Amino acid sequence: MKKIFTLAAVAVSLASFAQTFSSPESVEYDGVNNRWIVGQNGANRIDIYSPASSTLTPFGTTITSGPHGIEVLGSVAYACDGGRIRGYDLSNGSEVFNVNLGATFLNGLTSDGGYFLFATDYSAKQIFRINTQTNAFNLMTSTTYSPNGIYYDGANNRCVFVNWGSNARVQAMSLADSTISNLYTTSTSNIDGITRDQAGYWYITTWGGNALRMFDPTFSAAPTSVMTGLSNPADIDINAAGDSIGIPNSGSANNVVFYTGITTGIKPVDFGMLPMTCTPNPATTQALVTLEQPVENAKLIVSDMAGRKMSEQVMNGKSLSVTRGALPDGFYYFSLYNAGGKLIANQKVAFIKGE
Repeated sequence: MKKIFTLAAVAVSLASFAQTFSSPESVEYDGVNNRWIVGQNGANRIDIYSPASSTLTPFGTTITSGPHGIEVLGSVAYACDGGRIRGYDLSNGSEVFNVNLGATFLNGLTSDGGYFLFATDYSAKQIFRINTQTNAFNLMTSTTYSPNGIYYDGANNRCVFVNWGSNARVQAMSLADSTISNLYTTSTSNIDGITRDQAGYWYITTWGGNALRMFDPTFSAAPTSVMTGLSNPADIDINAAGDSIGIPNSGSANNVVFYTGITTGIKPVDFGMLPMTCTPNPATTQALVTLEQPVENAKLIVSDMAGRKMSEQVMNGKSLSVTRGALPDGFYYFSLYNAGGKLIANQKVAFIKGE
């Protein structure tokens, strides 16, 4: 029996290693397990991808259409499946969430780091909000253009999303009243994915020119191409360290590549940022944020390494005490935004166990 078991184990292992890319449509970084998740549009499944060994391991296998956008929230990986959202337990890949929105073609997916998901319907030109705790959902807005990738921007109380078509646009949906504003009209076509690095720079994938392009934090100038020669680059994500962007090539290249040209570590000279200190660092129960000059009605957001918002406080003056609360041990980003929503200071802080 031992010999038979060993052969069976080898067979399972070989089957796992035999998985190949099949029109990968989306990439999501799983900060809980420090790994990449890939949506295989041509195979109707979600895989775990290990770049070091170039292996794919099946994860979510009940997809019927797509999958397209994927978002990790808490202990679940959610995915767009036609007109519904499915969720898979990160520990074992079992389906734990299944809500039919009655949508036409759900494409992009993001979350607020709490309970809510936001999903774009490419064909019906709509954006939905989904409560993962109650399974309730609502239509937030209808769009003029076909929305694709979407990114939650809590500091500015909005979702930033990209659109398909010629002279494709980057737009924002206000979370206060669902109104849509135009952030930038590009000279390229067919924007698919969007993400943002720790310094506030935005990245988009465009089928026009097959490139990864970068915007400044305020979309004040045309994007620069930072990676070309891609093949229908689709829905992207950045890792927890903030130094790599995973890009699925859904076209003939049929693979996943990584952009690693991101400069981590934020300097005050980058875009008018203020020097900020956090003491002690590492901290146990609380950290004191101190600036060299006072601010008024600024917003300090604490986020984890995956970019999920953990807490938010208003800051007036030169200092603010941030209480750890229930945050587990680990690294966090303290990001300060002025009253106009511009990132003006940022610091990496570690919370550790007290003696």
